[in-house]
Amino acid sequence: MKNYILKRIGFAILTVFVLMLITFFMMHALPGDPFIGDKAISEAAKNALIAKYGLDKPILEQFVMYITNALRGDLGISMGTNRPVMATITSAFPYSFELGLRSLVFATVGGVALGSYAALKRGKAGDTCAMLVAVLGVSVPSFIVAALLQFFISLKLQQAVGIQIFAISGWTNEFSKWLPSLALAFGSLATISRLMRTSMLDVLSSDYIKTAKAKGLSNSAIIWRHAIRNAIMPVITVLGPIAASILTGAFVVEKVFAIPGMGRFFVTAIQSQDYTMIAGTTLFYGVFLILATLVVDLLYGVIDPRVNISSAKE
Repeated sequence: MKNYILKRIGFAILTVFVLMLITFFMMHALPGDPFIGDKAISEAAKNALIAKYGLDKPILEQFVMYITNALRGDLGISMGTNRPVMATITSAFPYSFELGLRSLVFATVGGVALGSYAALKRGKAGDTCAMLVAVLGVSVPSFIVAALLQFFISLKLQQAVGIQIFAISGWTNEFSKWLPSLALAFGSLATISRLMRTSMLDVLSSDYIKTAKAKGLSNSAIIWRHAIRNAIMPVITVLGPIAASILTGAFVVEKVFAIPGMGRFFVTAIQSQDYTMIAGTTLFYGVFLILATLVVDLLYGVIDPRVNISSAKE
């Protein structure tokens, strides 16, 4: 297990470096000028800003400075807001993180439950309905789901009962957090449910399940003690990429529900070519998602002892 952890950490460090390399050079390849906005500035002021942000130095020297500062936790000063990038991340990321965490819980719990139900009701109406929900979740973008939830749950429900239970936008109380979390979770919930259904069907047809039935174990004991525990392994494997998908997809949902998270800063930075904000937020999310993937890999090793055995042989 020790070798497995060290290898994963090594790959994580290499991935972060490649991410920094690609982000930096693609960012500088963008057409346009970050200092030309709605208001024109003089050539002298423009040159002063270029010198302030070190853009007058050779590209390789800028890259070395970027890596050195990042290792110290300094992601630079935003060209658009003249505020430290890390300060912006510190104030905005908690909203995005809570939204992503809630959505990941909804997607995982709902997907496992829906997929298990579909497998147990294979070929029946319950299976058809569950898979219809899964197909819709994969096919419909999150911003469409968000708009539909706003219209039918917030507006129509408010008109029907006379009071507004779920807020249309914002992130102020518990009822304002349900709809954006569900909108963001819907696509991943569908993916997990389809994967869980397939895995559950394989487990239910295995020999040890037949042996458990022959021994007289109840259906509930077979499902909870044996079937779900083994069928959930493929779901745990893909939780890392799903977490990445949820967090990066939160940008659009945050915009629809006017949530003060990282989405609006990232989108604005791209539109205004705020190099430091783009590089800082990309690096922050990259490191965060790499760490999340590492945690999922370690969790997989805890649940499935075969990972420890295979890593010990390497």
